[in-house]
Amino acid sequence: MPKILFYAGTAFCLFLALTSAAESMREVQSGGIAFIALQTSGAFSPRAPWAIIVALAAGLAAALIFVRMAALLAARNLFGAFLALFCVTGAISALSGVLLLQWRMLVLMRRGTSSSSLSEVHLVGFLLLGYFVSLSLLALRPYFRIQASRILSVLVFLPLPLFVVTLLQELFVRGSIAPLPASSSASLVYFAVISILFFAISVHCFRHRHLFLEMTNLRELLDGRFDPTRGSRRPIGGVAFDS
Repeated sequence: MPKILFYAGTAFCLFLALTSAAESMREVQSGGIAFIALQTSGAFSPRAPWAIIVALAAGLAAALIFVRMAALLAARNLFGAFLALFCVTGAISALSGVLLLQWRMLVLMRRGTSSSSLSEVHLVGFLLLGYFVSLSLLALRPYFRIQASRILSVLVFLPLPLFVVTLLQELFVRGSIAPLPASSSASLVYFAVISILFFAISVHCFRHRHLFLEMTNLRELLDGRFDPTRGSRRPIGGVAFDS
């Protein structure tokens, strides 16, 4: 992985952690959700165009880190690596779609045109993004269990159940008014957990940067190792990745 992509991805993971923490605090104070530059009321901030561009860059950089984790996982768990790659692809696609919707809503708002139909699509896209982000973290659990701590491998279980609780509240308790879902206890805890996870991922990437910067040779990982002191070259263990 190129150094510039690695350090950009690590920095943007930290940025996403701080943004999620700020969103959680915003919900505590104002009881409303804001995503990128869009408020629950449908209003945009003056810095909306730049916020959309930064959000897209942050999403792409974080996705590259996840793809690298999936590549490192491929030698041990090929199914998990493909599942993580699928989920990350869905997450970045959902993020791109939501940001394009925000861009179009911003253009219509400047023209004085109603964007109520796009607001409903934006709400669905926002929920789809939350689903794929939660699923991506869960799909990378085998990697965190091997390379990171047990606490991190347990924390990745939490976003998906919290997201399901949010969906159940939308379905059975109250339906949110577009373009963003209503604030709830589940969404507050969800953003707090996402903040902790992305902060832990950025720290993990910096501490184990050699795993991300070095080239991955799958054949060397899969081939058994040999003891040079024995003439028969008997293999040690199963595959090199086991230890």
